[in-house]
Amino acid sequence: MSDFAYFVGADYKYIPELCALLNSLDYVGNLFDVYVIGMHLPTAFTEQFDKVKYRIIYLNISEDEIHSSRGISEVACRKRYWYAGYLGSTKGYKAICILDADLIFNRDPWQFFEIAEKTGFVLGVTKEQNKVYDDEHHKVYSECSPEGTFLYPPDFWNDMDMCNCPIFIDPKIWGDAFVKSWLIFANQGFKAPDMDAMNLCLLKAGSHDQTIKLPGLQWLGTNEQHLKTYTKATIRRDGKLWTENGLEIFSFHGQFYHEKWRKTQLENRKGCIASRLNGSEKSYGDAVGALDVLTGVFNKMLDYKIQIEKRDYRHENH
Repeated sequence: MSDFAYFVGADYKYIPELCALLNSLDYVGNLFDVYVIGMHLPTAFTEQFDKVKYRIIYLNISEDEIHSSRGISEVACRKRYWYAGYLGSTKGYKAICILDADLIFNRDPWQFFEIAEKTGFVLGVTKEQNKVYDDEHHKVYSECSPEGTFLYPPDFWNDMDMCNCPIFIDPKIWGDAFVKSWLIFANQGFKAPDMDAMNLCLLKAGSHDQTIKLPGLQWLGTNEQHLKTYTKATIRRDGKLWTENGLEIFSFHGQFYHEKWRKTQLENRKGCIASRLNGSEKSYGDAVGALDVLTGVFNKMLDYKIQIEKRDYRHENH
């Protein structure tokens, strides 16, 4: 057992992304445990988990648990927090990190586990739009409050609003908040997204002044951030990904296995370029080039150690 651990949830449809993620962690030199909260993953895939140099702990979720948890997506997105909070605490990990299945690592972020352990701070990735948690879906219900109550003041604008991954915490301090983010959905009628549940439960536990926000450009690149002129992804002399304006990219997020998703990213850039940059052909060329760079890194990780058959895992009849 290592001092630190990652937690990720995925079902059959995300096999290509999960394969690339697990390979990328090996490629960057990770030696920390990785918990895979898996559903319908074939044996031909999972029996290769010993190919990587770190330990993968596979939690094979049963059909009964999927049903009682209200579906695959709720296990992969919401219940991963319960597993991370509970196992992170009970197994004695000094720090843990939540992942999405469609993340690819380009650098080993071991330092951020160390910061979470030594400072007790929450380290999470910034969102582009911060929220208030003020609609009916943000309420929890009980016998004492059948009309529902807000977990946190509904007029509070969360300037520490974070994406749901990657997020590094000390489970001794914040593990209960992760567990609670699942329980309010499972038992108390909370209906807002898992990201809101996580942020609310951390706030309730006192995280606001104990949070370090990490730049989205270095960890996710959502909303085509890595395709934009001046912040686009490029490979430098060290062979690793950087943004054009000089930031190391630790990980990036997206469904690079799927042609439709890749085309959508470029179409989104077209719209933005037309409305904000007077239709600059150079800016669109930057986007195409950056997407090719990221897709090339993804494909390299897809074929690194763990191997899968190349097919459409989302539409098996295709």
